[in-house]
This record gives sequence, structure tokens and C-alpha cells, in this order.
Amino acid sequence: MRALVDLPRRETRPWPAWLERHFEGPWLVSACLLTLIVAGVALRIQHVAEPATFTFDEELFVKNAHNYLLGLPDANDHPPLGKLVLAAGLLAFGYNSLGFRCVSLCFGIQNLFVSYWLARCLFRSSRAGWFAAAFVAADGFFIAYSRVALLDGLLTCLVLSSVLAAVTARNARGVALSAVFVGLATSVKWSGAFAAIPALAALLTLRHVSRRSLLLFVLLPLVHVGLWTFALWLTGKPHDPSALLRTMRELFWHHVELGHQHNPLASPWYSWLVLYHPIVVKWWLHGKTHHYASSAGNPVLWYSATLLVLGVPLLAALRCVPRVRRWLSSQFAEVGSLRAELIALLGWFALLSPWIVGRGTYTFGYHYLPSYAFALVLLAGVAARFERAYPHAVRAFAALSFAAFVYFAPVWGEFSISEQAANRRLVFASWRP
Repeated sequence: MRALVDLPRRETRPWPAWLERHFEGPWLVSACLLTLIVAGVALRIQHVAEPATFTFDEELFVKNAHNYLLGLPDANDHPPLGKLVLAAGLLAFGYNSLGFRCVSLCFGIQNLFVSYWLARCLFRSSRAGWFAAAFVAADGFFIAYSRVALLDGLLTCLVLSSVLAAVTARNARGVALSAVFVGLATSVKWSGAFAAIPALAALLTLRHVSRRSLLLFVLLPLVHVGLWTFALWLTGKPHDPSALLRTMRELFWHHVELGHQHNPLASPWYSWLVLYHPIVVKWWLHGKTHHYASSAGNPVLWYSATLLVLGVPLLAALRCVPRVRRWLSSQFAEVGSLRAELIALLGWFALLSPWIVGRGTYTFGYHYLPSYAFALVLLAGVAARFERAYPHAVRAFAALSFAAFVYFAPVWGEFSISEQAANRRLVFASWRP
């Protein structure tokens, strides 16, 4: 007997409603992104304290971080903040491998959250945020520097945070926060000062705050000088303005002289775009097996990001062609321009520029880490925009990124692996230790 009234069918959801609201989109790509985020965090955490000895340049930073705790002078050739932050890990866990790597691990994980919010706010799409978090999580460049006691993961987090604060600024307080973050980044490495360029560009182009409030960027040098003065006082060294100026001048000329030195691990900036010479930041033996933490990025993401940072300026220049303008209008109708893409692109270029003009041949792949973060944010925004128009292409791209992550994970996360199996992943001689 047929029912006189058709009862409404219960709607079934592949996951809880709250997750669907914040992680909308085709379920297969969504599941892939979520898996990459979880797996990327796990890969950063597992066995992070191994080996128990220093690797790569860890000793340079850890011993000076320890010096701050002992009140001894800092002999390192970078501003003090990075080592002061590393010292917090030593206080928490002691002078051991977990103590000096835990800070890098925390900021390495924090980079996922900051990338998410930056892409979400810049492109006005939570989907872009999820793509950005997954891309950062699934890239060996970020994984490797989350597992060593170096300064670059911390620097990247502060640089991204400064631009995020600028993008979300709605009053003078937000502008001040952005300036403080740039000042903190500058106090880790001087190259962090170039984050002021995309931050100011975002404030000017998004027009959410008055131009007069940009004067608050005077906080940038004040934060830098204040932190360095505190560090000199902490170690019992002269900390008056003339002594601080002398210290900075000596450090500047030291870096100028470094530009004329040679190092087998060095690589010119243009080689970073093609992933020519990534560094194995941790390599150790356990019995007959090898353990690698290679900074080789995810090739699918890396080369896609390189093509994108080269292609966006070309598209912007071709907007005068009617057919190209119509296509851009269909793809970027939400904002009517490439404004968000150009801000991310400016972040990429600004953080790359000091290594193009200012350091000679003494440059290393890890200098590209903040720039590459902006390239992945840009890639995430474009992927989110194209997903509706080209769902199959974005689905294939996500699948390839996932496959590359699975294949390279053993040489990113220090899995127990034979030399032959490692060399199949570190395919070029310049990728191997």
C-alpha cells in the first residue's frame, strides 16, 4: 500500500556538518587535503629528537642559545631573537636533542595554521586556506626545517604572520601588529625586513585602514633595536646606542665578506626555482640503514609554484588582450582583478630579492623558505579558484601531490631506509649528502 504522504528523506553527510561547513568542496579532494595535513604533522613529529647529536648547522645556533641562558656573549652572525627563542626549548626540556629541536617543530606546525589563515583571508575562501595548509604540510622543504634546530622555520612563520596581520588589519591596531611582526622577523634574520614590502602593499591595495596609520611601521626598527639592546644587556656586553651600532656594522661587513666565500652546499638563487641543490639537513646511520631529512620539496608543488610565479606577471601583462581579459574576468570575477595573486607574488619576490642582489655566491637553499611559502599560498589560491571550473584537473593535481608525498616521505621524515632506496628518491647527485 502506497503511503499517502511522502516522508522527507534523511540527508546523509559524508562527515559532520561542522566539518562540511568549514571544509566545503568535492569530497575526494577534501579527503586528500585533510590526509596530507594530518600526515604532514605526523611526519614532522615522529622521532624528531633523533639523532641525539648535532646535525648540519644546529651547533652554531644551539650553543649560542645556551650562551644566553648562561649570560655569555652570542658569537653567532645573526640577530639575537632566533637564539633567544631556541633557549626557551632548552629551558623546557634541557640541553638535549628534544630541547633544541622542539621550538623549530612548534613553529613548523604553526606555519600550517598561518598559511591557512593567510590564504583564506587573502583569497576570501576557506577552500584556499585548506589548500595552503595541505601544500605546506606535504612539502619536504618545510618538513625538513621543522625537524632541525635552525632559524628558518621561525623566520617564515613571522614573515607570513606579518602579511596576515596586514591583510586582516581594519584599524591602527592591526597595522601596528603587522609592523611588530616584521620587526620580530628582522630580529631573527635581517632578510625578514623585506616582509615590510608585501605587508605595506596589502595595506595600501586592500584599503581597509587609513594611510596615516602606516606611520606605525616606525615600530619595526624600534622592535629590532629594543630586542638587540636587551640581548646585549642579557649577556653583559655594552648596550648603549653607539655599542649597538658598532655591533650591527660589524655584522653587516661580516655578511658582505661571506659573499666572496665558497661552500659546496651553496647554490645561486635561480637554481632554487628548479630544485637543483636541496640540502640534506639530517643524515645518520643506525646499523645498516640510513635516515634522511632532505629539504627537497614536493616536486609536483615545487614546479607548479615556479610556473605560477612566472606566469602570473605574464597574465597581468596580457590583460590588454580582449580574449585574455574575458577569461580572467570569468576566473577572477569575485574580485575583478589579480589583486590577491599579485600580493602573494610580491611576497615571493620581496623575500627572494636580498639573495638576488646582496650576497654574492654564498647563498643556500634554505634562504628560499619564506619566498616559497608565499608561492604555495599563491598556488593554493589559484587551485581554489579553478576548482569549480576545472574540477577534474584540480582533482588530478591533488592526487599527484599526494602520490609525491607518499613516495618522498621516507627521505623527509628520517625513516629507516637503505641507501639504494634513498637514492631512488634523491634522484640527482646534487640532492644527495
